[in-house]
Amino acid sequence: FVFLFTVTVNALEGKDCKESVRLIAESANLSEEQLAFLISGMYTLLREALRLPLSTFKQEVSSGSTWNPDKVKAAIPEDFIVDFSSVVFGNRRPTSEGTALIQRSRLPSIQDFKWRVDVAISTSSLARALQPSILMMMKLSDGTAHRFEV
Repeated sequence: FVFLFTVTVNALEGKDCKESVRLIAESANLSEEQLAFLISGMYTLLREALRLPLSTFKQEVSSGSTWNPDKVKAAIPEDFIVDFSSVVFGNRRPTSEGTALIQRSRLPSIQDFKWRVDVAISTSSLARALQPSILMMMKLSDGTAHRFEV
């Protein structure tokens, strides 16, 4: 578990871990599916814990800890809790947080936004009408431009 956990933390910090995972797969008595399940579970747990500010947690390691929302129990052995809490509360948190922030998926942001109002004056023998329309152009951080009219 310790080697698997170390590889997961290194992956969270942005390091290349393909060779380490291959070595674990060859030496461990686990199927590829089980190994993928363990690594992705630890990675997700750590990533989500690092997303939240430290003020939302309280560092408490107790024997036989269980997480019990809606009667679903996920028992985590105490040794593993100590390892997880050392990453979440320890001196590696800033490095892991920084990498997680850079690697997160996000939508493009607005780089430039222009708009104008055009008013069409319709004259006919029956009635006169002013028809405003708003034209907008957005340039996004991924380089795309969108034009639309309201």
